[in-house]
Formats: sequence, structure tokens, C-alpha cells
Amino acid sequence: MAATRSFWADLFLEWGNNLNGLSHEEYEEFQAAVCAGNLAEAIAVVKKSDALLKNTKLDVAITGEQGSGKSSFINAIRNLADDDEGAAETEVIGSVKEPTPYPHPKHPNVTMWDLPGIGTPNYPTNTYVEKVDFAHYDFFIIITAGRFRESDASLAQEIQRMGKKFYFVRSKVDMDLRSERKGKTKVKEETVLQTIRNDCIRNLQEADILSPQVFLVSRWDFEKYDAPQLQETFSNELDTHRRHAIFHVLLKISEQPLNWKKEALEQQIWKQAFNSGAIATIPLPFLSVWWDVGILVDNVTKFCESFGLDDYSLRALEKPMGKSSELRTVIQFLLAKDRSRDEVFKLLKEATGQVMMIAKYFISMIPGIGTAIAAVTSYRVTGRLLRTFVAHVAEDAQRVLKRALEGAEKRD
Repeated sequence: MAATRSFWADLFLEWGNNLNGLSHEEYEEFQAAVCAGNLAEAIAVVKKSDALLKNTKLDVAITGEQGSGKSSFINAIRNLADDDEGAAETEVIGSVKEPTPYPHPKHPNVTMWDLPGIGTPNYPTNTYVEKVDFAHYDFFIIITAGRFRESDASLAQEIQRMGKKFYFVRSKVDMDLRSERKGKTKVKEETVLQTIRNDCIRNLQEADILSPQVFLVSRWDFEKYDAPQLQETFSNELDTHRRHAIFHVLLKISEQPLNWKKEALEQQIWKQAFNSGAIATIPLPFLSVWWDVGILVDNVTKFCESFGLDDYSLRALEKPMGKSSELRTVIQFLLAKDRSRDEVFKLLKEATGQVMMIAKYFISMIPGIGTAIAAVTSYRVTGRLLRTFVAHVAEDAQRVLKRALEGAEKRD
């Protein structure tokens, strides 16, 4: 139990060392909660720290197709004309070639990034997310003009898949209104705007986007339509966006300790594989199989305890969430849930091959070469299975942490 708790405690203390915005008192409170095994309280300290929120940098990506009005939107937010010094470049010929940062005029530590347009020759749709490094940004604003496009849905789905949030902004609505008025004598502006807004929401929902936030703006009438509401919403939700960014940082910096743990366990696998190979040289009926199953069961149990996936650790992590067995649902590796000898035997049989399992006994009875073949076979199969097991357990540990952080973030 103590070793399991130590792993989670070390992981959370690693996070604490990276959260420089915590005051001395807050860090001591954080450390005390971790050492007591109260991870929910440790997360609560992070959530309530005003200094940490204030000092957290927020990178906001402005993305969309070229010509949608991304750069003009940034200039409007910053109250700059397109030809002012320091304004974002709006000419199509001089369109942004690389992500370009601009400071937010009202919120320190908030940077808006003008991203290249998706679907351009240098940034094709299928490689866009990797080339602009979507993972770098904490929050997104998708800009679109005219009809809803496949690229809009693609961007929204990728952002949601990453567990991040966005606003969807329909730009150039003044042009939409002028177009709607042509040849007509009676056009209700609000009716047209609501139709456009509903269309955006419907398309996003059809793309399986949950609770989309849609705003209609015009660069040339930026005080009209939804621009004031967008800015007010962003200001009101800024702390929420910062908390969300902090939790993504926590999840990100947890990867290194998890990798260290995985590498440390992998370095010990050869010893277990060697034992398997040594037993395989003994010509007793199916002794090698019985022994290998025991090695695999014992080690997968140790792997789960090392990564905090044992029942005790999971219950302790779930307790603050108020949902029993919530974290077990995200565990995908079957042996992390059911470490029975029968399940392990099935995997061993698949890895070795049923014919080879039977033949190995008879081969081991042949002095010299037969003994060597049996030993090498057991060594390789056991080592390969153990490396697979530790990789699966490490991946599940990351999933459990993600779900635990999501649950903690929702508990304000």
C-alpha cells in the first residue's frame, strides 16, 4: 500500500515543483495533502490559488481558412486599423506563413496567435494540426466566413478530441446581411442573424460537437452583433480557461514520471525472462508453462501496484469524485482488471503457439541444442509479454490520471 501511495504522491509533488505560482503556504498545503494521500485536496489547492491563475499564460489560437478574416479579427480585438503599426497582416499575398503571436490588449499573459489558413498549399488539411502544433495552444477561436465548411468541422472535432475548448466565430456577417437584403423590401436583421447562428450550431452539432458557443461578428462594425458579447464571455470565462490550461499542464508534466517508471520496470524484465528460460531447461511435463504463468501474474500485479492501478489506489482516487468504479471504466488492459491465471494462460498460449508449447517440453529433453532452444523460446516469449504488459499498464495509468483530473476540474 505504501509503495503505491508513494508513486501517486511523487507524481503530484512533481507537479507541485512545476507550479511556480503557488505561494509558500499554498505549496505547503499542497504537499501536506499529497503526503496524506488526499489528492483531491491537493488539486483543490491548485484550483483556488489566485496567484497561480493570474500568472498562468494562456495561448489562444485564431484558426480557420485563409481569407476567413482571422487577421482582421485580431486587429479588431486590439482596436487597430489593418494598416496600423503592429497590426496583423491582412493582405492575401502577405498572408501569415507561420503562427504569429499578438498580445491581448486587456488581459496580461494572454497571447493571441494568428495561425496560417487550413487547406493552403503549405498547410494542407491532412497535416495542418501537426504543422501548426495544435497541442501548444490552450484555447481556440475558429473563424469562418460564408457557408459552413468541412474544414470548420475538422478543426472543431480535433480541438474537442484534444479535450480543449473553442469559440466558433462567423465573420463578415455585414456582407451576409447586405446579400440577404438584395431584391427584398422587408428583411428583419435579427431574423437573418438568428438563422445564421442556428445554422452554425446545427452543423457543429451534426459534427458531434458538444454545446458549441457561436458568435457573429463584423470587422467593420465590431461594436455591433455578437463581438461585445464574445469579449465579455471571454473575460468572464478567463479563469475557467486558465484552470483548464493548468490541468492540461498537470497532465502533460505527468508523462515524464510515468515514462521513468515504465523504463525502470522494463530494465528489470530481463531477470524475469531469464528465470523463465532457466526453468524451461528442466524436462518436467509443462513445468515451464506453469512457471511462466506465475511469473506473468506476479509481474502484472506489481506493474499495476507501481502505477497505482490496484483496487486500493483506485478507490482512494475515486472517493472525492463520489463515483465508485468510475476510474476502472477507462482501463483498457484486461489484465489490469482481472489478473487470473486463466487469462494469463490464454495470452501465453497465443504468444507461444499451442503446438510450440507442447513441443517445447519434448525439445527440452534433447541435451544441448534442445535445451538451448527451449530456454531461448521461453526467454523471448516471457520478455516480450512483460514488455507488452508494462506498456499497457502505463497507458492505462495516463488514462486514469486524465479522468481523475477531469473529475477534479468539474468539482468547483
